[in-house]
Amino acid sequence: MMKEQRRAGAFPPPLGWIPIGVALALVTVASIVAFVPQYGTHQVIGVSNDKNAGGGDSGGGGSDVGPAAGGSGSQGGGAGAAQGAGGGSKASGGGGGAAVGAGDCAHGKNAGPTAPGVSATTINIATTDVTTGIGSGFLGEAVQGMRAAIDQVNHAGGICGRHVALQSVNDGWDGPTGNNYISGFINSGNVFALVGEPDSEGLDAAVKAGSVDRAGIPVVGTDGMLASQYNDPWVWPVAASTVTNMHIIAQYTHDVLHANKVGIVYDSVYKFGKEGAAAFAAEVQRVNGGALGMDKSKGCGGGFCGVSPSSTDYSSPIHDFNSYCSTQAGASKQCDVVVMLLEPQPMETWMKGEENCSCTWFTKLMGGEPLFDDGFANNCAQDCSGMIVWSGYKPDIQPFDAQPPVYAFANALRSVCGTCDPHNEFTEGAYLGTKLFIAACEKVGANLTRAALQQELNSETFDLGLSLPLHYGTALPHLANASMVAFQDNASGTFNGWSYMQTGFLKDPAPGQDLKD
Repeated sequence: MMKEQRRAGAFPPPLGWIPIGVALALVTVASIVAFVPQYGTHQVIGVSNDKNAGGGDSGGGGSDVGPAAGGSGSQGGGAGAAQGAGGGSKASGGGGGAAVGAGDCAHGKNAGPTAPGVSATTINIATTDVTTGIGSGFLGEAVQGMRAAIDQVNHAGGICGRHVALQSVNDGWDGPTGNNYISGFINSGNVFALVGEPDSEGLDAAVKAGSVDRAGIPVVGTDGMLASQYNDPWVWPVAASTVTNMHIIAQYTHDVLHANKVGIVYDSVYKFGKEGAAAFAAEVQRVNGGALGMDKSKGCGGGFCGVSPSSTDYSSPIHDFNSYCSTQAGASKQCDVVVMLLEPQPMETWMKGEENCSCTWFTKLMGGEPLFDDGFANNCAQDCSGMIVWSGYKPDIQPFDAQPPVYAFANALRSVCGTCDPHNEFTEGAYLGTKLFIAACEKVGANLTRAALQQELNSETFDLGLSLPLHYGTALPHLANASMVAFQDNASGTFNGWSYMQTGFLKDPAPGQDLKD
């Protein structure tokens, strides 16, 4: 019996066991072969057009190499990186996974493709600009301000190793055209955010069509001309609005200039003119308890003068306005303050028309934001001497020009466009808006998603040095900039530059009021 037991435990086993062992080995190999292709295919699933894409804002996705696929979730799944990744929640905009998979932003590493338009190497952004038509007189160089900010960050290595790539297209300041271009950017699936957006008309049309909200696409650093920009949860303006500009002028007219009679000439076609004129009239009523002579029902003859920007002859509205606001036939009816809420070309046309009038129709002339432009001031020359303009930023003018952020802006603009005007408010605003986008992306870090960017923009305060600190919060309107500073046109035959009026930044006396679409 002991002999039989030793034979049972001996090696090699009896030949009868060999076929069974071979069969088990073949089954194991077959199982591994069948499993590996499925695992590899699962790892490369993604929603981006990038060949290495992982999960975007709509969830899903993983890495080519890592051991864990990205999670799913509305607005959330984070992309897999080269060595692993994790999913995320809607609130966080993705994340999780191993430390290497989440990226090491400080060392130029990121989480790979994390959202539409975001890859391991690039953040694709877009804008509609205005380089032709009536709006180009003040918006035409705004995209150069954007490029100046983009060049700065790209030369420094990008955002967590990703370079920013801008696609811009001119729509001539036309709402339907701009809306079509913005829809095209959204539908391409390869644009992470809209930035700057000098084209206020196209953006207004896109916001009202609902395409921005449906896509959940961030629109960061806009020019603030229209109320719709402030009333949308996916739009973050950096500018003081046209409404704020008119409120501050009305308050200054009352508190500092002690005006007894005012008037306004405004663009009656484009929305910034109509919104601004209504806000000016409303604030004059609030601070004075009366309209100081203005009668909206009488139009130009009542000091509330809407004109078409395409007109080449304003002789008729000039006659009517001057009958309200001039010293003619010995009658003392001169306006203390006249506000010109026009683009540069219509303003030049109006002022040339006034040269034929042997009258004094204002004591103090105020210009809207589009008139803070050196090219216009040179063309208007003596006719605009003493005109006061306002900005929500610190321009490249004494005493602000020596401040490092202002100095950096002017130099960056010159590096991309040696002939561009560093005093133009909209060019500076486009630069600041792009800097806001960059700063918010840097705060998000390696795992960049739209939801995470929205959270940062709504929760942080951004002090970028070109304006007062910007804080948005989650409540609407997104009124982060509601203060402005004044400068005066110096001309003696020819334009001699702008002078700071020592106003400091004056606050909107009625923030949020009159911001109606």
